[in-house]
Amino acid sequence: MNGNILINTNNLKHNLSEIKKSSPNTKIMSVIKSNGYGHGILEVANALENSDSYAIATIEEAKYLRKNNITKEIVCLQGFSNEEECLFCSKNNIRPVIHNKNQIGIIKKKILKETLKVWIKIDTGMNRLGFDELCFKDAYKVCTNNNKIEKPIGLMTHLACADEKKDEFSNKQIKKFTNITKDMYGELSILNSAGILRYSNTINSEHWVRPGIMLYGINPCNDINSLNLKPVMNLTAPVIAIKKCKKGDAIGYGQSYTFDKDTKIASIGIGYGDGYSRQLSNTGKVFFEGNFLNIIGRVSMDIITVDIKDINIGVGACVELWGNNINIKDVSDSINTIPYELMCALGNRLNKKYI
Repeated sequence: MNGNILINTNNLKHNLSEIKKSSPNTKIMSVIKSNGYGHGILEVANALENSDSYAIATIEEAKYLRKNNITKEIVCLQGFSNEEECLFCSKNNIRPVIHNKNQIGIIKKKILKETLKVWIKIDTGMNRLGFDELCFKDAYKVCTNNNKIEKPIGLMTHLACADEKKDEFSNKQIKKFTNITKDMYGELSILNSAGILRYSNTINSEHWVRPGIMLYGINPCNDINSLNLKPVMNLTAPVIAIKKCKKGDAIGYGQSYTFDKDTKIASIGIGYGDGYSRQLSNTGKVFFEGNFLNIIGRVSMDIITVDIKDINIGVGACVELWGNNINIKDVSDSINTIPYELMCALGNRLNKKYI
């Protein structure tokens, strides 16, 4: 018996609606990269059809969406890396992000036979992708002077610390971006999920926004609860065995947990082979019919073990690992990681169902 991922597409639609209500004059670039944050890129795209565009990371993701009849504009955040990918973008309504000189060199070759819409990324302090102010102006000039590049050109940056409670850096980034682009003609985009929650009031309402994690019902800001977001993913796994262990016995690899009393345990059919983090050994919890039950012993490849106390639970029953009753953010916080990592790590062995 395998674990299960239940995806509530109605909650996806609800969360998009909440974002639209909070940012009524913006355009929505829904971020569905990394297989829709583990939710299934194609199913997420179909559920979020009221978005203005989709954002993915790679050309391969864009190809997959086009192959499966997704026709809406797609923004490729890593852009193209060679002439072939550039031409693919122009032929298939893929809007690449231009962020390095190699891409500008390809545009200078004027290989395009069809028009191409682009975003240019400005590095305002994230220091991953994007042009500094001087190189940006050169890139903008090259794109503006190419009659195959559609106008207006998109201008974007990315916030590094918007999800931090004591964020003092985002306002510096916003100010820098605003100063660099103030005399430029173009569409503008700054705000990610945390930025939407924290800085919408400081940004021109006609900007593009790029919600990602919030679409999936997760609030990236612990101190702000302005939107009624609903969890989209519910992760469950079946009980595959019930066993009674005696006081003094130890359980699992390394015998990392020793029973201080006679205890009834359940073995659950999920493990790190399914992407469930080994860091949750002796730390995580599961939920079953109103009860929160402790994971005891190490998370192994295929099995976790749980102290089921005296509750009535049998083989075949499913417990929740996160979702409607266990907040995935609480799970990630307990092991010093983030919900993104937990969701994206889930493997293909898990059954996935959409409602």
